[in-house]
Amino acid sequence: MYSYYPRSLPVEQNFFTDKMANQGRGNWSNRLEFLFSCIGVTVGLGNIWRFPYICYKNGGGAFLIPYFLFLVLIGTPCVFLQFSYAQYSNLGPGKVWECCPLFRGIGYGMMTLTFIVGMYYDVILSWTLYYFGKSFFSPIPWATCGNEWNTPMCSVRTNVAAAGPGNSTIMNDTIIAIHDYLNTTSRKTPPEEFWENNVLQLTEGIHTLGTFRWEILLGVLATSIVIFLCLLKGIHSSGKVMYVMATIPYVFLLILLIRGLTLPGSLQGLKYYMVPRWEELLKFTVWVDAASQTIYSLSLSSSALIALASHNKFHNNIYRDAIIIPIFDAFTSWFAGCVVFVTLGYMAQEANLSMADVVDQGPGVAFIVYPEALATLQVPQLWSALFFLMLFTVGLDSQIVHIQLLYTGLTDTWPTVFGRRRLVTVASIILLSGICGIIFTTQGGMYVVQLTDWYISSLSIMVLVGMEVTVLAWIYGTDRIYKDIEAMIGYQPNRLWMVLWKYITPFLSAVLWLIGVINHQPVTYGSTPYPAWSIGIGWIIGILPLLPIPVTMFITLRRQKGSLKERLYKSLKPTKEWKPAISSYPDDNDVELSLNDNKDNSI
Repeated sequence: MYSYYPRSLPVEQNFFTDKMANQGRGNWSNRLEFLFSCIGVTVGLGNIWRFPYICYKNGGGAFLIPYFLFLVLIGTPCVFLQFSYAQYSNLGPGKVWECCPLFRGIGYGMMTLTFIVGMYYDVILSWTLYYFGKSFFSPIPWATCGNEWNTPMCSVRTNVAAAGPGNSTIMNDTIIAIHDYLNTTSRKTPPEEFWENNVLQLTEGIHTLGTFRWEILLGVLATSIVIFLCLLKGIHSSGKVMYVMATIPYVFLLILLIRGLTLPGSLQGLKYYMVPRWEELLKFTVWVDAASQTIYSLSLSSSALIALASHNKFHNNIYRDAIIIPIFDAFTSWFAGCVVFVTLGYMAQEANLSMADVVDQGPGVAFIVYPEALATLQVPQLWSALFFLMLFTVGLDSQIVHIQLLYTGLTDTWPTVFGRRRLVTVASIILLSGICGIIFTTQGGMYVVQLTDWYISSLSIMVLVGMEVTVLAWIYGTDRIYKDIEAMIGYQPNRLWMVLWKYITPFLSAVLWLIGVINHQPVTYGSTPYPAWSIGIGWIIGILPLLPIPVTMFITLRRQKGSLKERLYKSLKPTKEWKPAISSYPDDNDVELSLNDNKDNSI
């Protein structure tokens, strides 16, 4: 049995020990740095384009019902749990599993998933930089069909508004053109052709990767340099950077929302977003998508929140923080949905289309549909630059935390190897991520990005989160968790959290994963199927984050002594390295031993 921090000392009297604790590893300077860093990693590209698309696909306002429900049943309990055991021990995602060493692989699996996602996250950031740079051209390069990358199939679908009500001949011709456009799959808008023929220079399939896109490669290099500079002084510099990174998206979203509400058709889009189509709730896929979006958006499977909370001071009020972070994340998703849907309503009216015909795929919202809408505004260069700068900042703060997470996990597990030269370790992680992700910068890189993201999301995310909650609740024990929380904040939380951790969250995770596997569909790019060999590679990528679990189980059991039953029993118990962060220092140990001695003498 391991010892807890003495609970006889009030939380208010532990300021000195909190101040001195863990100085070598590094703590946040104040609580706001931690909160803004958590907001930075949870509020990302998924909120800006993925949530509005998923909501649009699943019935508008009807999707909000299961989304907010799973935020309560899965999202918030997992955030609270990850904050609790990380802050209690001040250990990162790998070392924190000293609480149950047989399942160390869960932490390493989360780190593996983070590294894989980080490889193509750099490329997405590079795309936004490319658009940002092109936003200063006049005219906007994705607004017209007269560019070198356009084909004879290019068709502008906002001609109806340009024709004006007084020109019936042009109007009729335009309506016919739009009808032909909607019924001809080969027709493409200028933003679509700019995206595929200029930005990506897309090949015919994943079997033909083509050459490197040097502009995208340089964008990855620039992004890597910015990330390194933000991490130059560890969490003390990254935490202050997050003040700006986590705030900018809200400023830009507010600006774009106010501008969007002044456009014709915006209220039509807002109505489509807010008024539920109740029949959609009868589809089980709506509920699965809502749960997946919750886990994806809160970065629960990446262990990012674990790494951030591991730098907290011991008596930080994680109970309060665990409520604040999901609320911010959900609000941002809802707010971004308002911005996107008022713009889609404007586009629908401009092109004389129904809302259902404006967008048909997730990536199109950010890189096809939104540029098309921005190009029709007054001073399109300004609005386009603001939008893509916002996308870059929300992606950058997430990537900063990804690198910090990997560094924390490596230095906690192998301090003598990676902890002595922090800048060298951080630079090596960034460099390795860039080298491994160089395949995504090819002309066929978009196929690889979609293949990787598809199978990581389908196979790994739900398993890692479900196993984490199950192991901590049933093997480490909810009673222990409650005592750990009491040691940190001075009281035990409501017993409802115990019910969520032990029963509801693990059950929902298991059911949703099974539904996802049973209903799994091979990845496609639009209507183009992937070859069979690439599907096999996709399965391998999806399973990679799960491989550390059985591997570390085998290694852990092999290192123990005794029979298999004895080894298993020892591997399920916390090790001597699992202890409250504050008592890991000599002064605190002396106090604890003294208290134990006094108890023994009184007996």
